Amino acid sequence: MLKTFSGRPASQNEFELRSFISLLNEHDVKRYLEVGSRHGDTFHEVMTSLPVGSYGCAVDLPGGLWGKKKTEETLMAVAEDLRAKGYVIDVVIGNSTHADVIERIKGYGLFDAALIDGDHTYKGAKTDWLNYGPLARLVAFHDIVGQGMREKVHGNPVEVPRLWAEIADEKERCVEFVDTDSAMGIGVCISH
Repeated sequence: MLKTFSGRPASQNEFELRSFISLLNEHDVKRYLEVGSRHGDTFHEVMTSLPVGSYGCAVDLPGGLWGKKKTEETLMAVAEDLRAKGYVIDVVIGNSTHADVIERIKGYGLFDAALIDGDHTYKGAKTDWLNYGPLARLVAFHDIVGQGMREKVHGNPVEVPRLWAEIADEKERCVEFVDTDSAMGIGVCISH
């Protein structure tokens, strides 16, 4: 089982996350953006799998949309741990769809890879795709499989599978990492 920085149960399927990380390493990723970092466990796992000195930017709402009050505090601890290990880290606390956050992230330049795992509604995920997809040569989405799922805290629909179906149809170079019987999955579009 995947051991997380925070000690909480992993929010990712280990096979799916390890497959995603392998792809990042195959594509020599050194600049990584994660939209929807929550406690920072996935962010920490990905960053520590990249070469020391790599740059990472974690984005999340103050307090986290999924109802966890201490996510910001834990995410900041992740950032400090990564900095101590030799990584260059920025944390952006704010709504990824707001103009000030978008401009701030664009100011960090282009990324080798981005993981979109924030707002799981169709509108929210598509907005993140349109804003951050052009900034990265690999763009990944979490929760690409399943129908009718609801997120645990507020009961909002998880509509990423709908968006993923549209994106994967349009892109020639998309890959999926979905473990047996998984209700999550990671899909990645490779632009070049």
